[in-house]
Amino acid sequence: MFLKIVFVAVLACQFLPGTTARRRPCSIYTPRCKGASVVKAVVDKINGLGIFPKDHKFLCRIAWVESRYGLHRGTFRRGYYGGIWQVDRIGHLETRTNRRLRRYWNLIKAKLGIDWTRTRWQDLRRPLYSGLAARLYLVRIPAAIPRYLGAQAQYWKRYYNTYAGAGTPQKFMRDVRQAYGCAK
Repeated sequence: MFLKIVFVAVLACQFLPGTTARRRPCSIYTPRCKGASVVKAVVDKINGLGIFPKDHKFLCRIAWVESRYGLHRGTFRRGYYGGIWQVDRIGHLETRTNRRLRRYWNLIKAKLGIDWTRTRWQDLRRPLYSGLAARLYLVRIPAAIPRYLGAQAQYWKRYYNTYAGAGTPQKFMRDVRQAYGCAK
């Protein structure tokens, strides 16, 4: 009986929010850290910078739809480094090389000490970096992020998931309606 209790306790520690598989405390800088509280901390940090337009929960909703806040088993699959926000290699490259983002790079460097142009796709395993990549990717789009869910679903499909992705606006809305945490 004692061994069963110890086994269950060890197993629970592996999957509780706020810990990684190695039982290290999670932070927005810890690779492969995940969960609703981590996503909220990342979004709060990004919004707290005061450099991006209001996103109307869109960054949280993307994290939920793309990876269930990183809890989906495919989030950190071998050879893919897009992190919680599932930013592809090409998307990350766009955030590093698009000169129209220079103002944001400079502000990120000044406020967070991160030289975004020197980041690697592998860095997106860290929640803050994945969130920043997603936000930089979105800010380069001239159309503002819509306020309401239906319009956000269309926006997500057109600009984020794109024609190459398997998602649909209907799936985005259905997923968000089932969400908890900051995507709700």
